[in-house]
Amino acid sequence: MAKGETAAERFVRLNKIPGTFREIDVPKDRKTSALEMAQAGGLDPARLFKTLIVETDEGKFAVVVVPADRDLDRKALARAMNTKRIDLAPQDKAVKLTGYAMGAVSPLGQKKTLPTFIDESAKGFPTIFVSGGAYGLELEIAADALAAAAGATFAAIC
Repeated sequence: MAKGETAAERFVRLNKIPGTFREIDVPKDRKTSALEMAQAGGLDPARLFKTLIVETDEGKFAVVVVPADRDLDRKALARAMNTKRIDLAPQDKAVKLTGYAMGAVSPLGQKKTLPTFIDESAKGFPTIFVSGGAYGLELEIAADALAAAAGATFAAIC
């Protein structure tokens, strides 16, 4: 990795994925909610997507990318994953699987490749914003490019 480069930045660079990183001025000493991030960056919260790590009742993990202004519909995700129950993964497991700090998890460049689901609302925008792998760093990318890079499936999960 180049000095100061996040794993997501490295992944985008090495795989020649079309996208632009941008810094948003937010406090670096605490987690910032996705809605606070959207407000600080002057972004539509429907275009700023948060990355969640979930665990099934069978102990399988997945990455979920949902808009900042909406909540994950766990039942809809469970149906999409053909399982009975979904919960947010414990913080320690999420950090170990992704290599990212909580609040800065990017859907790209994670330590372990996990099944990834993107809420289908992302397709309604020319580009969306997802975490770039550090507090205050966002990646602007077309939803289709993100899905291709992450091997993701679009689903109605909000």
